[in-house]
Amino acid sequence: MLLYREEIDGLRALAIVPVILYHAGFTTFCAGGYVGVDIFFVISGYLITSLIETENNHGTFSLVCFYERRCRRILPALFTILFVSSIFAYYWMLPEQLKEFGQSLISVISISSNIFFWFKDDGYFSQLTELNPLVHTWSLAVEEQFYLIFPLLYYCFSNKRNFLITLLVCFTVLSFFLAQWGGNLQSIPHGRFQIFSQHTYASFYLPAGRVWELLIGAFAAFYLRDNDSVEKPIYKHRQFLPFLGLILIIVAVVYLDHRYIPPFPNFYTLIPICGAALIILFGDKNTLIGRLLSARFLRWTGLISYSAYLWHQPLLAFVRLRSQESPTFSTILIVISAIPLLSAISYFLIEQPFRNKQRFSQRIIFCAAGVVTIFTLMLAIFLIRTADNRSMIMNNAGDSYLPDLGKYGNWKYVVRAFDDRANSKNTFSNATIKSKKRIVLIGDSFAQDFYNMVIEGKHLLKYEICVFYVSARCQIYIGPEDRLSLIEARHRPTCTNKYDIKYALPLVRQANIIILAGYWQEWSAQRLPSTLKLLNLTEQQQMFVIGPKNFGKVNPALYVNKSIEYRLKQYQNSPTEVVKINQLLEKTIDKSIFVNIQKMVCKGRNETCSLFTRDGKLISHDGLHLTKNGARHIGNIIFKNKPLNRL
Repeated sequence: MLLYREEIDGLRALAIVPVILYHAGFTTFCAGGYVGVDIFFVISGYLITSLIETENNHGTFSLVCFYERRCRRILPALFTILFVSSIFAYYWMLPEQLKEFGQSLISVISISSNIFFWFKDDGYFSQLTELNPLVHTWSLAVEEQFYLIFPLLYYCFSNKRNFLITLLVCFTVLSFFLAQWGGNLQSIPHGRFQIFSQHTYASFYLPAGRVWELLIGAFAAFYLRDNDSVEKPIYKHRQFLPFLGLILIIVAVVYLDHRYIPPFPNFYTLIPICGAALIILFGDKNTLIGRLLSARFLRWTGLISYSAYLWHQPLLAFVRLRSQESPTFSTILIVISAIPLLSAISYFLIEQPFRNKQRFSQRIIFCAAGVVTIFTLMLAIFLIRTADNRSMIMNNAGDSYLPDLGKYGNWKYVVRAFDDRANSKNTFSNATIKSKKRIVLIGDSFAQDFYNMVIEGKHLLKYEICVFYVSARCQIYIGPEDRLSLIEARHRPTCTNKYDIKYALPLVRQANIIILAGYWQEWSAQRLPSTLKLLNLTEQQQMFVIGPKNFGKVNPALYVNKSIEYRLKQYQNSPTEVVKINQLLEKTIDKSIFVNIQKMVCKGRNETCSLFTRDGKLISHDGLHLTKNGARHIGNIIFKNKPLNRL
């Protein structure tokens, strides 16, 4: 039987608490709370390997029994959360959201949710994490995929232990290399590396960039078996090493802000991984750190950590889905306070009973797992069909709110026309040389919004327009400073040799009118005069700069089946950040070329923004980007006012 170590449950507590706080939004003092998942990977690798090693030594190791224990451990609480989440999803989600939820259910029961969310992640990772109740199951999928493969490898090579360890070392090195490739190494500006480049989100979600973390835990188990370190006398280094491990974990949780480091996982992931490994290897109950982690409160938190992990994301996601604005501090505190209670109930009433072999035999466990899996599949299909039916009903009900939202109120609509233009025509034709009616539009998704304003309102019909995309992560900048040094570290791989306005200069030279539109950051806004100067425009060329816009947090689900009168009463104040950037742009560049959309659309002292047009059409689906009706509405406003009315 595997020796129970109380301090491991304490280590689980150190993993789960930062994860919950991070997802709840307490990032000021818990900027790297997401590393708790990496600590869990190390713990899982250690415990699974220790269990297999112990059973193998006693000649009792069985693949069937191993998978039985995993079913008892993982499935009961997981299925409970899936069913509870499905109830709230059925009543609270929009059709498109409900359909995606049903698809995510299928991915969970097929042990592929990490693959599903990798495909679904469009780059707005924070929004995905906040609003999807099941996005956290990606890490369970990684562990389950590890559980499927690792025991088989062990079973096949248990009599060739040295070969097995050598093989695992190779897998670890390769996995760490792939993780690093998705992080730091992707930014190496050499074309020859790009042929092997691994996508950042692939490194994050898929086992290729994560299995090394689980195998570090496995190597800790191998080491402890061969050296029996837990039972050895206490020397000074035995006290120091687990203390160092605790410091490494604290440093990672407090300082590994994803905004300032390359995409995770990467070299920095070694900090929490090594911290967890040092505690596992040397932090037994005879050490100070071991006794600290064995404290009753930490052990209790560790015991319910699996249920706490399962509960926290659905609770936070559904609260955010039902909130018109970001949930208040008190609301988030109530949710966090509910997590331990729900987790304790799950632990005693769901987790513990199903681990009792006297109550539930192996046959019952496997049969129940199969039946409930089929039921979950049927439930997922039902939710997807329900979402489709609701869309059809809304289409026939006379209220175009949901149909419009489904077709023209999402990021796909925002990018479609702009991307089609960029792909079909990236040079000017000879027909507009003499007429001097050439426009080049440069920028990010706000430039895509601007292009939609032109299309929907049929503005600038006499002009030939070319477009060039510069990601908001990279910003529009020309100047003496190193551009990458000004960009957030996590975005540098994306911006290396890409999304740079310098590649648009040939179009700028041919254009008569240059329009820059973007979600300007403070650093790029401050340097915009320098950027404009270095474009070296002629006196005949005209320049326009489109300021950022932000209508606050918008939750489209709150306005389903609401009257036009109700919708017309929905207003929000402009966020202070966008007002600040617009004021900065007004100070730094000529007012004759600056278009302050926020001030034109949002009126009054506080720049209060209406969320709907006069005929009750939603302007923005997320507070930042425009729907089709919003593009037409705002386009009509800005093209009737200075300075764009000159065009």
